[in-house]
Amino acid sequence: MSGERLDYSIERQRHEGFVGREAVLAELERSLVGGETDHWVVVIGGPGMGKSAILAAWLAGREAAGAVVPHHFIRRGQYGWDEPATIVRSLAAQVEASYPAQRDPEARQESRLIDLLTRVSVRELVPRGGHLVLMLDGLDEYDAPAGTYDPLAGFLPHALPRGVRLLCASRPRHPYLDALEARHGVLTRLDLDDPAAADDNNATVRAFWRREAVPLGLDDRFVAEAVARADGNLQHAAMLRKHLESVAPAQRRVEVIPRGLKSLLTMLWRRVANDTIVARGLGILCAAREPLSLDELGEVAGWEDVAQRQAFLQTARELLVETRREDGLAEYRLHHDSIRAYVVEQLGPVAVRGHHAALAHRLATWPTPADAPARRYALRYALSHRTEAGDLASVGQLAGDFGFLEAKCHQLGVHDVEADVARAAERCGTQGAEAICRDLGDLSRALARESHWLQGEPAALAGQLWNRLRRMGWSAKDLDRRVRLPAGSTAFVRVRHVVSRESPALFRDLVGHHEGVSGCAVTPDGRRVVSASSDKTLKVWDLNTGRVLATLEGHTRGVRSCAISPDGKHVVSASADKTLKLWDLDAGRVVMTLEGHTARC
Repeated sequence: MSGERLDYSIERQRHEGFVGREAVLAELERSLVGGETDHWVVVIGGPGMGKSAILAAWLAGREAAGAVVPHHFIRRGQYGWDEPATIVRSLAAQVEASYPAQRDPEARQESRLIDLLTRVSVRELVPRGGHLVLMLDGLDEYDAPAGTYDPLAGFLPHALPRGVRLLCASRPRHPYLDALEARHGVLTRLDLDDPAAADDNNATVRAFWRREAVPLGLDDRFVAEAVARADGNLQHAAMLRKHLESVAPAQRRVEVIPRGLKSLLTMLWRRVANDTIVARGLGILCAAREPLSLDELGEVAGWEDVAQRQAFLQTARELLVETRREDGLAEYRLHHDSIRAYVVEQLGPVAVRGHHAALAHRLATWPTPADAPARRYALRYALSHRTEAGDLASVGQLAGDFGFLEAKCHQLGVHDVEADVARAAERCGTQGAEAICRDLGDLSRALARESHWLQGEPAALAGQLWNRLRRMGWSAKDLDRRVRLPAGSTAFVRVRHVVSRESPALFRDLVGHHEGVSGCAVTPDGRRVVSASSDKTLKVWDLNTGRVLATLEGHTRGVRSCAISPDGKHVVSASADKTLKLWDLDAGRVVMTLEGHTARC
């Protein structure tokens, strides 16, 4: 599983100069390491308040103390780090490395993490009185699929198994905070924007400038003004420091220090806004979903010679982060998400759509280039770039290319393909393209209906979708006109005559039990269903996505039926092992076993 573990070294190196925040770090220790209560802990604060630096520093401290903390950094535009499947694989691989006996090589991807955490809880943590902390930074950088009632269900459980705790970070007033609030358990918020945190914020900025003053040749007056004008924002300090490094010592004057992060961004933008090369390059990086090499950026921007690329890099460097790919090639992204948001605001929606179009037609192409990074980028983002560009006809054509969908399914998995098509359908619907929206909606529903097959057999996509669409009411002529089959995939059995059209009410097959299903019950909120099976288990399913949220194990014979309490918090199961069990539905654990029956039914 080592290949599933991601390298976060560059991300963590960004925060190696961390200073201060003793009070916040101490509170994290109290909530996550001490005590008996399993907390969800979220650090919240506006752009640039140092949330990621705090989490990275706490993580480094725990590791220095010998603790293992499975962690992931969700980053928009960072090699799929914001995709649920990547988050699950990364965290699960780290947990399995610490508890190898609990690894299940047959685990289904959609339930792998929660089932693993449940086994670790029951077999490792509870018997020993231990605990395990997971860390997840950048919660607000994840874009949930359209229409998802619980945007975090793709990678976070509804409840933490006993002994498991979670630390995360997000911007304030973000909708995902409501999704955390709705989860079972104690949620602790540490708000960096709270007036009570002002002294600590200012002390952190002051400690930063005292460390940087000597190498930059800054006097006490400059430091005092830099602290005052940062308003406690650490990103203001970091970006100002980077700017000062790029100018002559004589230009490092108190008078030029902007007050507040937005004023600093305005100053930096004005320096480059009239340079068409720099403005275009920054706009492309705003629209790009991953860091780009200088050659890739030049290809998208239409820069024909090396001088233009080097001119961009020289002028824009203080706004960029340079990282290296596995082959050593340099790549670039914006230094902070606050820069991206500001540049997007300045460019305006028309220019941003143009950058998405350039990325779609010069980098995220289909058929893809042979180059592995370019192929990966195209499969992940070709559809989304065309959607964001407003090229709706191209969106419909690409989504109807079953060769593209099959390749995407191989690369990303069917659930991510379904989510991408659903997002495209939602966007097309808001832009008045009703016919394309209907086609994309049908494709999304067809993918949902066939997802249980396509998880294991992506190569069967063409035949499965073709026949599913026929049963949904598409004629053979409709399919010939609106769908393109991949080369060599025409030899499959086709539905020729549809005797009865499949009801549109049938949305998805839930497949995962190894033996027959004997009963089921839907939660009062209509969001989950619990199934009882002869394979001795119950499964909790997300009705919107079809993902398994938890597998409830404990019966020694088949489970015959189940019922959910009116408050939706508990489920009772009846088994051929002559017992009933009461389960905490959110936590996924047995509350009690009721014994007394003497015969099996």
